[in-house]
Amino acid sequence: MVLDVQNITKIYNDTRKSQIVANDHLTFGIDKGEIFGLLGHNGAGKTTLIHQIMGTLTPTSGNITLHGKSVQKFPKRARSLCSLQPQSEFQLGFLTPAQAVSTMGKMRGGGKKEVKQRMDMLFERLDIGKWAHTHGVKLSGGIRRLTVFCMALIQPGKLVILDEPTNDVDPTRRRYLWDVIRELTNDGTSVILVTHNVIEAEKAVDRLAILHNGQFAAKGTVPEVKRKVTDQKRLEINLLSIFDRHEDHDWSISTHRNGANVIYSLDESSVSTAIEWAEFRLKQGNILDYSLSPKTLEDVYVELTAKEGGADFVEC
Repeated sequence: MVLDVQNITKIYNDTRKSQIVANDHLTFGIDKGEIFGLLGHNGAGKTTLIHQIMGTLTPTSGNITLHGKSVQKFPKRARSLCSLQPQSEFQLGFLTPAQAVSTMGKMRGGGKKEVKQRMDMLFERLDIGKWAHTHGVKLSGGIRRLTVFCMALIQPGKLVILDEPTNDVDPTRRRYLWDVIRELTNDGTSVILVTHNVIEAEKAVDRLAILHNGQFAAKGTVPEVKRKVTDQKRLEINLLSIFDRHEDHDWSISTHRNGANVIYSLDESSVSTAIEWAEFRLKQGNILDYSLSPKTLEDVYVELTAKEGGADFVEC
């Protein structure tokens, strides 16, 4: 196991002499070559946990082991074994992407030729080579974000931590980025993906944990989390316009509307009734289309994190 986190708790004392529990008895592990998703709202405790894994913050209690040694006892070693793409904006200033990435590669011990070859490969794979020698102040937010991504991967450690890596990145290059990440894990590197973009995480991670109010609300593979939390279905319809009224039904557990899009949550026993209703409305020309599917990870995420006071923990 590359990373072993056991019963980690981090408590802050605020100015009012009260305590804030940022992480509350968290336990999980990450294997070699695995992408582990850490999902949660802003303020859920994700950043605090990452700083403890990297040895820049000491836990109040618990233990973290990285590649066989305690992070608390050997924090400098932990930082050398980790590569981080931070969530915060990195100001390149007048540095070019080529200068920033090559400098980081040399700082992490890479040879000049090795760094140049890997940098060229990353720029080509992400299709950002045309901006390699453009000053950072002239770059878009997406290209700056991809530059910082390359800085984290130019000489990757045993564990790469990516905090919201696709922010500001266009859809095409997002696909390129995920391909590069998966190829990285094929070489044995492990990845922690920190995000609140549940749709992307569902497609990218091997396992995940949903962090809410400092605790894990669920943990496991994507299918396990979805199956253990709920076996409900979702009926999604598209109304003719955003001004059309939607219908509420006894067979629907809950209804969520966004513009002309309406999502009904169903038990298995109500599926045939709901489909019959949707078919009738479609033939009558009252709706544009409909689809039936299992609940998505996003549905589960919303269900777990919307509960006041946190959710019951689900381990899969």
